[in-house]
Amino acid sequence: SGEILAEINREVVRKIYINAKIGAASGQTTSAGMFDLDTDSNGRWMVEKFKGLMMQIERDANAIAKGTRRGKGNIIMTSSDVASALQMAGILDYAPAMSTNLNVDEAAGTFAGVLNGRYKVYVDPYAASNAAEFYCVGYKGSSPMDAGIFYCPYVPLQMVRAVDSDSFQPRIAFKTRYGLVASPFAQGTTVGNGAMAATNLNASSPNTNEYYRKVRIANLM
Repeated sequence: SGEILAEINREVVRKIYINAKIGAASGQTTSAGMFDLDTDSNGRWMVEKFKGLMMQIERDANAIAKGTRRGKGNIIMTSSDVASALQMAGILDYAPAMSTNLNVDEAAGTFAGVLNGRYKVYVDPYAASNAAEFYCVGYKGSSPMDAGIFYCPYVPLQMVRAVDSDSFQPRIAFKTRYGLVASPFAQGTTVGNGAMAATNLNASSPNTNEYYRKVRIANLM
């Protein structure tokens, strides 16, 4: 059951990454979809660059509010180095006043803490260390129906007993049945039918879910 739950969680996160809209819109950064701390943060030293990154997260969260008219982004899924940079934005400051008490340890847990009293920060433990750094900001309301992607379980967990035909040893199998659909408002002004892109390759409609924004990070250090 623990393995099934982990696989479902990973599938949901993967679908969010594929279907999220590209953040850091053209005109906001040097390259659309990428935030370069050397050219886009307008910071003089490290903590100011990290605060520039936080400002870009705010802009993408505001873009979610404009696109959905439901609310501002309040969830961040990111790589561990970016989460550490957000934490350092308050610790390294000469007059720390921001709430950046994140516990970034992907070996202990994925929930790092709450950033500035609004953003729940989750560290992706499967983000490759040699790949580009990133963040994905999303919105989740107080109601289970106020989200960009819905997990719809039909049979949460079912156990099946059987006997191996070769060794006659008892066998136990577990299965689950569920559906993943997008919010009908996920495409903004266009009413959706719940369909989601399964991959970024040869997909007809990836990067269209208004409830999420994804951005690559360059020159974090």
